[in-house]
Amino acid sequence: MTTTTVRRSEAAFRWRTGSRWFPALVATLIGVLGWQIIVWLSDGWVPGLPEILVSVAENLVDPETYTGALITFRRLGIAFVASTVVGIALGVLMALFPVFDAFWRPLVVVALAIPDPVYFIVLILILGTRESVSQLALTLAVIPFVVMIALGTVSARDTGLDEMSRVYRLPRRTYLKEVLGRQLAPGFIAAGRTAFAFSWKIVVLMEAITQPDGIGFQIYNAFRLLRPYEMIALSLIFILLMQVVERVVFGTAERRLLAWQR
Repeated sequence: MTTTTVRRSEAAFRWRTGSRWFPALVATLIGVLGWQIIVWLSDGWVPGLPEILVSVAENLVDPETYTGALITFRRLGIAFVASTVVGIALGVLMALFPVFDAFWRPLVVVALAIPDPVYFIVLILILGTRESVSQLALTLAVIPFVVMIALGTVSARDTGLDEMSRVYRLPRRTYLKEVLGRQLAPGFIAAGRTAFAFSWKIVVLMEAITQPDGIGFQIYNAFRLLRPYEMIALSLIFILLMQVVERVVFGTAERRLLAWQR
């Protein structure tokens, strides 16, 4: 390899590395510019970036923000675990047993089409206004999405590897870990990511509609008191927290479970 080729390769590598950040920077600048245009056109109704940033700083040092975040995290954690476990289990059963699939698939399809607020309204009318009822509605709203991902993952597995395992008489533990587990792990991680993403979005709606505490209630309360800058600031803080949790939890799980692919 010549010196010129090496230099070109290094330059190409630097360009590829830098290009990952350049589009994000451009998108951020466009977003900021677009927001400022909206602020100018709204004649002061939409808060500007300075107001939002000041509110972000104020909320970051306000203990009430973290109290509400902890309450929301608890509700989010319960919904995430329950919807992931139930959704994956139901999706696996539907993929393996045609009779089970014939019974549950129409119900899951209908559940996917139901708007999220309907779950809360109907269950509150039937079961009451307790927090556990809202928690149940949140879980039921997320389960169908997890079911479909788990169903597709199991249905798309290579059944030829199952036959090969039987021919070579692999021990059940080896088969489950090395053959079946490695095929299903990417899909199940995607199902978990989906459950987490929908849970943290819908939990804010749940708190705004039905609960007197949590981040969702604080966002709604800011809207009700005509404090759009505070509403946007709380939303930004919560989104940032969710992104950190998602990258730490699922990023770590993905690196460990899918390390064999690299």
